[in-house]
Order: sequence, then C-alpha cells, then structure tokens
Amino acid sequence: MPWIVRMLLLLGASLLILYGYVIWRLAWALAQRTGRSTQHWQKRLWPIAALLNLYPAVAIGGYLLDASFWRTALRGGHPLVDALLTYPFWIGLLVALQLFLIFLLLEAGRGLARFWMKSADHGIARATLGFTVIVLAYTPIRAYLDTRQIRVREQVIASEKLPSDMGELRVVHISDLQLDARTDAALVRRFIERVNALRPDLVFFTGDLVTSGTEYIEPAAAWLGAVRARYGVYACLGDHDYWADPRRVPESLSRHGIVLLDDASRSISAGNISLRLTGVTNIYRRRPSPETLARLAEEKPAGRFSILMAHQPSPSLVHWAKDQGYDLFLAGHTHGGQIALPLFGLRLALARLETPYVSGSYDVGSLWVNVTNGLGLTFAPLRFHAPAEIVLLRLTPLKAESPR
Repeated sequence: MPWIVRMLLLLGASLLILYGYVIWRLAWALAQRTGRSTQHWQKRLWPIAALLNLYPAVAIGGYLLDASFWRTALRGGHPLVDALLTYPFWIGLLVALQLFLIFLLLEAGRGLARFWMKSADHGIARATLGFTVIVLAYTPIRAYLDTRQIRVREQVIASEKLPSDMGELRVVHISDLQLDARTDAALVRRFIERVNALRPDLVFFTGDLVTSGTEYIEPAAAWLGAVRARYGVYACLGDHDYWADPRRVPESLSRHGIVLLDDASRSISAGNISLRLTGVTNIYRRRPSPETLARLAEEKPAGRFSILMAHQPSPSLVHWAKDQGYDLFLAGHTHGGQIALPLFGLRLALARLETPYVSGSYDVGSLWVNVTNGLGLTFAPLRFHAPAEIVLLRLTPLKAESPR
C-alpha cells in the first residue's frame, strides 16, 4: 500500500474521532437549547461533516483506482476541485480542531461546576453554541488573511566579533519558496519586492525552492534570481529540492546568480567586514555525517563572525553549531507550523514534534537561532496563525550599552 494511502487512512480514522466528539458535544448543546433530542441533531450534523471530508475519501479512491485526474487535481492547481473539496476540508478541519479543544475545556468546567451548583448544563450549552458561532466566523477570515499576508520581522544581533567601526549589516533571511501549481504569482512578486525594498546587504535562502517535480525549478530560480543584495545571495538545499532533483536545483540557482553551499564553507567580504558562512545539507534524506561536520569544524576560523545555514533546525545541529562557536544559525522548513492553534499563550503545531525551534529568534547561549516561516505551503493550501514572513537581521558591533 502506498505511503500516501496509509497516511490518508490514518487521517480518516483520526477525523472520525475528532468529528465524532465535536458533533456529540454540539448535538448535546443544541438539544439543551431546543428541546429536541441529541440523536435528532446528530443525524443533521453528520452529513455536513461527511461533505466537508470528501477530500480524503476522494484522495484515497483516486490513488487506489490510479485515477490520474484526481491524483493531479488533489495535489493542487484545479480551481473547481479546490473550491468544492480541498478548501472546505481544511477550513472544516481547523474549525473542528479548535472546537475540540474548546469543548474539552468547557466539559472540564462543567465537571468542576458541579461542586458548587446543581447543574451548569444550560450555561455550558450556551457557551458551546456561542463559541461555535465565533469559531465558524473567525476561522475562514483568519486563514485567508494569514495565507495572503507577508510580514517582515526584524531582529538586532550585536556581536563583539563585528568591528566597532562598522555601521549596520542588513541580512535578509528567507526560505521555503515552494513554487507549485497553487502558487500565486502576484504573492511571490510581492514577496520578492518586499525583500528588495529592505535594501539587503546579504540574502540567505534556507531551502525548498519548489514543492515537487521539475516543472517549477527554473521559474522558482528565476524569481529568487530577482532578489538584489549588495554582497550576494546564498542558499542551501531543502527536502523538496532533493526530492525534486538534487542536480537541477543547484544548476538553476547558479544560472540565476545564487551561490549554493552544499556541506561547504566560504568567506564573505561585506565592506570592511569578513564573515564565515557554512551551508549544511540537513534534510530527511541526507544528514551531515560526522566526517562532514569534523571537516567543517576544522575549516572554521576562530574569532570571525560565523553563520551556519541549514534547511532543518534540528536540535542536534543547533547544539553542534553552538559548540563550534558559530554566532548565527539560519533555518526554515517548519513554515512556522503553517497551521498553529493558539492555546493559553502556546502555539500548538505539529512541527513541535520535530524541533523546539519552530518560528522566531532563539537565544541559545552564544548562538542566535533564527527560524523563518518562509513563503510556501505543504499539504494544507493555507496558513493559520503562521503567516509568510521575511526576516531582517540587523548585525551590529556589541557596544557597552548594547544588549546582545
């Protein structure tokens, strides 16, 4: 059985549990408020859930029957299929996930309320229906805005390794362009224009030029080639680059003036500043070997501001970079979670199962770790609480009054 079918079957079982609980609690609340039975409302809610979840059902059928149209359409690029199947599924899933968490909390509150009141059922039922209306209205709007938005995040990094007479070095970090059939050219153009508007001295791209296949490699490289940086644009390989074609991606990047570092280091002169840049290929199919890391460690000069860029922010590689005296670690891969659920100040995202470095800047001792949300999408055709972003890192010398 193909991997994708196994994953879809597992997803189907998970969806049954998720929607089962949400429908059970929602039907109970409706029964409390209307006087009709829970079963009455369940019979009306389950068909809605079934319609929202036609996407995985059709996907499984398409793969089992080897129906090329459905296999292609479900991967993206067919507007009618997206409108009728793909987007309703993902919006429905986001609504169900949020309601699942809210209903669990309400149920816990109902249990606690029994200690000081006879029954809190009517209040909990009203809250259940109220939160449902709010989530139904909020989710599609927030998903649309987060999918279309491109934010610019700034971080000042001061280091004693930078010369005291320098001004400010403007480093832009971008990642995960992931061009594919769903990519909106206007969004990519706006992304590139905003990068150039920051007047970067250096630009670092931490992998995933395309999503899959070879069709979009050259157009994606051309877009990245439109980035203008005073001292150059540098890149490393991402997972999807390797799956697409690990030979053609570097060739296309090179044709468009982008320097790709594949387990290699080089010195960069930026005015009166000399930096050391290391690009490590850290992806699912290829991890850096101990021999590779030992070689890179030997090549690293002491006392110079050093940057390591890799696609995945693996904790083991972050700790290695810290131990070797690197000053800045750049990565993408996580998309900031892409779909993140806020809960009591936390951001719940599947990416946290893989790394604690999901989005933002992290001060890891003597090492700054920066993980960007990137631009593109994987699996889900939308973003939620994890908008696309460009990161401007302003490198300055450490002065007595400057925080690190």
